[in-house]
Amino acid sequence: MPTFNHILFPVDFSKRCMAARPYVLSVARQFNAKITLLHVVQIPEDWYGGLEGLYPVPVDVPVMMGAACERLETFLGTPDPPLHISRQVEQGDPAYCITELAEEQGVDLIMMPTHGYGLFRNLLVGSVTAKVLHDAKCAVWTAAHTEQLDESGRVAIHSMLCAIDLKPENAKLIRYANDLAVRYNAKLRLVNAIPVAESRPEKYLDTDFREFLLQAAREEIARFQSEAGTRLDVCLESGAVSSVIRAAALHHDADLLIVGRGKHHNPFGRLRSNSYAIVRDSPCPVLSV
Repeated sequence: MPTFNHILFPVDFSKRCMAARPYVLSVARQFNAKITLLHVVQIPEDWYGGLEGLYPVPVDVPVMMGAACERLETFLGTPDPPLHISRQVEQGDPAYCITELAEEQGVDLIMMPTHGYGLFRNLLVGSVTAKVLHDAKCAVWTAAHTEQLDESGRVAIHSMLCAIDLKPENAKLIRYANDLAVRYNAKLRLVNAIPVAESRPEKYLDTDFREFLLQAAREEIARFQSEAGTRLDVCLESGAVSSVIRAAALHHDADLLIVGRGKHHNPFGRLRSNSYAIVRDSPCPVLSV
């Protein structure tokens, strides 16, 4: 059964990060897990001045790191009941520091909201989160709409979705999601989207061919469930992957979406092509495993 003994919570003191605090505390209580708060001081190259460094900007890194240490002391308040919380401040590239610390300290779960800045906020997963999703060997929890989640005040998990494709490793993912749902006593459903090629829009898709694809998916998912030992409800529809999954999450009022991702040390270890869009569009937090 999935268990999280050590949670890494990267902290940048943003509003989104503050909004994620109740979720981190909730998971830590559920699994009696240790929490490590990590703040990374990053010095952008342009801070050192333009014109080849003729006018350097003074940066007192020790002061910045000391201030961050003080802020981390009170960032989670005083949890009741008490939790094991450690704090760490590093200097360097945030994504690198996060993934390195996670591996060095045997972290089971990284929890971090994603950021998308500027005009492309709705199109991109924040670069730090994207790197962590790509490189981390442990599970990663993230949410693209943390401020909305915070307004709801709802951190309990009663409804879960597991997004699957038709790859052979999905039986293992289904088993993982089912075990996690048992731990939370939550209702779990599977969701699968039959992608529609741009050259063949859904409205022009032949009805018989569409039904053929859906039936083939049903049979393959049934085989996965047989291997996983589950009999879960399945949401199956054709359309853009992230849109189908988002619609299912909204319809079933999902509190958590579970997705699989490749591991960076495997030959085909890049995050699956749709995962960034799924994270971006999901109305609820996403657990990538």
